[in-house]
Amino acid sequence: MQPSFADLSEEPDTKLLPPLDQPVVDEAALTPAQLAWRRDGVLILPRFLPDDLIDAYSARRAQVEHPGGWASPTPYLDVPELRELALYPPLMWQMRELIGEPMLLHLCLTGWVSTERGWHQDDYLNPPFINSWYAAVWMALDDIHPDSGPFEYVPGSHRWPLTRGDKVRAHMPRRQAMRPDWPSVSEAFVVPALDAEIKRRRAETREFLARRSDVLIWHGRLLHRGSRPNKPGMLRKSLICHYSGVSHRRDLPTRAHDANGQIYAIVKQRSMFRRALKTLLQRLGAIQ
Repeated sequence: MQPSFADLSEEPDTKLLPPLDQPVVDEAALTPAQLAWRRDGVLILPRFLPDDLIDAYSARRAQVEHPGGWASPTPYLDVPELRELALYPPLMWQMRELIGEPMLLHLCLTGWVSTERGWHQDDYLNPPFINSWYAAVWMALDDIHPDSGPFEYVPGSHRWPLTRGDKVRAHMPRRQAMRPDWPSVSEAFVVPALDAEIKRRRAETREFLARRSDVLIWHGRLLHRGSRPNKPGMLRKSLICHYSGVSHRRDLPTRAHDANGQIYAIVKQRSMFRRALKTLLQRLGAIQ
């Protein structure tokens, strides 16, 4: 029998959550961005990124032939144009306003096609102590065509219970649960469970049909997916970056600062993580 969303998730201890995720908040004191975040679990920033940063990064990214981008989760360590875009100070300040502390860059996905990954919450892939001190950002480098497989999300789903990695792995054979690519393997039952929960709640789903320089910031518990393109292989030029609160990533202790004082993690890629990433990038066509 397939597990349900309830089987895979739990309500986290509210004392461990960021300020805007607390059950009681004085909403009269919040900014419009904070109110949108608390209500929807996303914040959309139209025409937010400077053209010069987009152009510099896009020119460098265009040198990578494969649509999946760099075969590394931390290309920002070696690509200054990416680092400058991902650590754009107004973006970092906006995330700090939403999460409640400075943010640490630690993961980038540089594919120019849809991931086609089904419904999921990012936070179940994190260590269990993160508890939504986390955000991800979708940056449009060009106008996004509706046939290219746009980013989709369920507004308000960040208030649903949190899928937990240990609960997911408990429904897998031990040998599979120990594999570095367990998130990909578990999609066979995680995605149907979340899809059924969306239907059960009659929840709304939305597309993010971005224009060049638009940004969408999403919550670690938000249900989202990379939709399947109507035209396979159609380019969807974007950059996806993931960040955590600086005081909540004790597993990422080695850090550096850019020229503007923004923080990024110096991540040693363990062999198990490299194999897991390879599985994802193969799906994106980055490597054969």
